[in-house]
Amino acid sequence: MDGSTRRAPFHTQETDLLEAPMLGMVGRSVPMQALRRQLLRLAPLPAPVLVTGETGTGKELVARALHDASPRSSGPFVTLNAGALCTSLIASELFGHERGSFTGAANRHLGVFEQAHKGTLFIDEIAELPLDLQAWLLRILETGEVRALGSERVRHVDVRVVAATNADLEELVRARRFRADLYWRLAVLTVRTPALRDRPDDLKTLSEHFLASFQLNEPRHVGTDAIQALALHDWSGNVRELRAVLLRAVASSASTTLTAADIVRATNTRIDVVGSAHEHNIETAMLAARGNLSKAARLLHLPRSTLRDRMRADAARKSAAH
Repeated sequence: MDGSTRRAPFHTQETDLLEAPMLGMVGRSVPMQALRRQLLRLAPLPAPVLVTGETGTGKELVARALHDASPRSSGPFVTLNAGALCTSLIASELFGHERGSFTGAANRHLGVFEQAHKGTLFIDEIAELPLDLQAWLLRILETGEVRALGSERVRHVDVRVVAATNADLEELVRARRFRADLYWRLAVLTVRTPALRDRPDDLKTLSEHFLASFQLNEPRHVGTDAIQALALHDWSGNVRELRAVLLRAVASSASTTLTAADIVRATNTRIDVVGSAHEHNIETAMLAARGNLSKAARLLHLPRSTLRDRMRADAARKSAAH
């Protein structure tokens, strides 16, 4: 999943949703179609949503899609990364502050809840929120009321909260590092974003999407062997890593069509021929080298003769197995 531009709210018919790019959530693999259907069901509901998934899988895009498919689509979409804020500033960012409420508060500041009134508030890295502020957040979710720092006035807000994390919140609850009552309040509805390794059918579509988004002087494409090389990578950084790899590949290749060799260089991963995985890695190297044995041997840091012998042994073992 990836998206860099906001789009107009899409129609709430399932056929439209399944055909639409849906805020850059690129791909028509089975996991992506299931995700779209789930978002279509959840978007109209008023309850909070907890989005979980590995880093780089597009959790903010899910939050934006929920917002744009909801009755709140004409309202604001406000984001807050709880893991990127200084602890001393989190309360002010959440609830706002009045002028003079603390040193440096030269002007009144609206907190994210007031900013998101009649819309959606996306809180990323919710697991990083300190325990004392978790209690405040729980109260807002239950009452819909906020009070800015230094103010006696309570303000009512109408906000749908979508929270996201790559952490195991249930484990954090057991370890008493996350409030159980807040967890159950946030996890009324849950969505899990699929890892890239679980949607290999989307690699070509995603790659072409990213290459087009780079707005290069001349169009770039991915060759069949490059797609095969991409499919052999583990993608621990998911879609975010794929975008970075393609950008590096484009930067180092003069060709308009990326090859497996370009991908192998861009992944910056040494190919080691060890253990039971060596046949898989030989295949990767041969793809990257376009069948050139000498080039594949250099990629594998092996003598050409050793690689040839191992390939013959693999071929003999396969023949015997059949």
